Amino acid sequence: MSLSTQEFYIRQADETEARGPFTLEQLTSLAENGKADSDTLYYDAAAEAWLTINTNPALLEVVFPARKSLRGKARTSPLNITREKERSLAAKGRAEETRPRAAGIGLNAAMAILFISAAAYLLPLINVVRTANGRAILPAPFALLGLLNLGLGVCLARGAVAVYPWVRFAALLGLGFAGSLFALENQFYPLALTAAAAIGLYISTFVPHLAAVLAAAALGLAGACGLAYYLFTT
Repeated sequence: MSLSTQEFYIRQADETEARGPFTLEQLTSLAENGKADSDTLYYDAAAEAWLTINTNPALLEVVFPARKSLRGKARTSPLNITREKERSLAAKGRAEETRPRAAGIGLNAAMAILFISAAAYLLPLINVVRTANGRAILPAPFALLGLLNLGLGVCLARGAVAVYPWVRFAALLGLGFAGSLFALENQFYPLALTAAAAIGLYISTFVPHLAAVLAAAALGLAGACGLAYYLFTT
């Protein structure tokens, strides 16, 4: 994957919560505003490890272009224009100030929604799950959804934010599959709860604005808790 299309999750060595995802332009803007340096850790999906920016020469060269200042002329490019736009937004207090906090809230909300949804799908079928028999579990699609959500929740709890694309996939899968089953049975109340949980989970993984991520977290948690209560009591 090229640097220009890659999503970056970063943190400092003494931090436990990651920030992101950021585009290459946003990461460069963070560096220019002193909110990231060459010792900042980023998640390398290929290596499945947290590495410092200075261990990646190509990334270091783009994020810290000041190192090339002795070469002479400054060039105008779309990347430079984007940096100027990011600096302007930051000056108005609308860009980077709330992103670290929003990312942390989004991560915690996604974990909670995944674990609650997993419990909602798995506990009513706990006798099937306990058998650990693939032939018994495969005909129980809710159990498979629950196991997927549980696994992704554990990954996020361990700080593996690189699984966010899979979390979004799980949100869409839950909405499409579980939602379709409820719709076919004219069960519109659990359908609405499933949709709320899925939408809240999906949005929590990428929205950088604090107000938006709080709204997504509230929607997702309300949907997941309501769905769990419905499935436990019916």
